[in-house]
Amino acid sequence: MLCPYDNLESEILYQSNNKAKKIDLKCTSDIHDKPTLYKCTKCNLIFSEYVHSKFEEGYSNVEDKKYIQQIPYKQKYFDLYFSKIKAFLSKDHKVLEIGSYYGILGNIIKPNVKEYKGLELSKHAADYSKKNFGLNISNMPLEEFFKGNNKFDIIIMNDVIEHLDDPFKSLKLIEKNLEFNGILIFTTFNIDSIFAKILKSNYHWIMPMHKFYFSNSTLKFFLKSSNMDLFKIKTDTRIISFEYLLDKFCILAPKINFIFKFFLKFNFLKKMTIKINLLDLNIYFAKKIK
Repeated sequence: MLCPYDNLESEILYQSNNKAKKIDLKCTSDIHDKPTLYKCTKCNLIFSEYVHSKFEEGYSNVEDKKYIQQIPYKQKYFDLYFSKIKAFLSKDHKVLEIGSYYGILGNIIKPNVKEYKGLELSKHAADYSKKNFGLNISNMPLEEFFKGNNKFDIIIMNDVIEHLDDPFKSLKLIEKNLEFNGILIFTTFNIDSIFAKILKSNYHWIMPMHKFYFSNSTLKFFLKSSNMDLFKIKTDTRIISFEYLLDKFCILAPKINFIFKFFLKFNFLKKMTIKINLLDLNIYFAKKIK
C-alpha cells in the first residue's frame, strides 16, 4: 500500500486477518478488532488499512451515551489536563477546540480565556454542549469552518489527529489559522512508546477507527512540514471509572471476562476513580514558526 503522505511504498508492520465487521466511531467504542498496519519505508508513518476510507462524514451521526455516563470522570480528567496546559492560556487569548465533543473541556477553558470556540462533527455532542454548558459550538467540518478565515491564539485538539481523513492537510489549515506565535496543543498516543512496543499488534489503541499511528519523531517531522515547531511534550494521565476499565478488559480479554464481570457486581468498585498513565499518551505543544 502507498503511504498517504509521500505516495511511496510501505511495508506491512502488523498483519491482521480479523477484518472489522463495522467501524464504530464513538469515543467509547467497544470494537477492538485489529486492522492491518503499514509503515512507510521513507517517512516512517504508520497507518491503517482503512487509511483511504472516509470516516469524518460518519462522525455527524455519533451519539455516545456511554461517554455521557462517564462525564463525572471526564471532568476529573480534564481538570488535570487543564492544569498541564493553563500556563499557555490567558484572558487575552482566542481559543479553538477541534473535536470539542460533549463540551467538558470547553466548559473549563471558557472562563479562563477571552473567547472560546468549539468545532464538533457530532450533532448530538454539539447540541449537548450548547444546551448543558452554553458553549459556542460550530457543527461543521474543519475545512468548511476555516473558510471564514478565523484566527486563533491557541488551537486545542484532543484525541483527534489519529482519526482524521487527512491529518497533513488539517495541520496546514491549523497553521494558517493560528496567529503569529500561536500554539497548537493536542493529544494522541505514541506508537513508539515502550508499552506499545511490548504489546505490538495487541496494543489496545490499535483499533479500526484509528487511521494514523504517530511517534514523537514523525509528529515533529509532520509539524515542521506545516511550519510548526514541536517544543514540548508532557505525559497525559487519564482518569476513568473502575467500571469503564473492567468493561474494556471484558472486551480485550474475552476468555477470562468472567473474572471482570464478577467485580462488576459490586457498585462501590464500579464507582471507584482510576488513574492510568502507561507513558504512551502525550500532550504535544507546537508553535507556529513564522
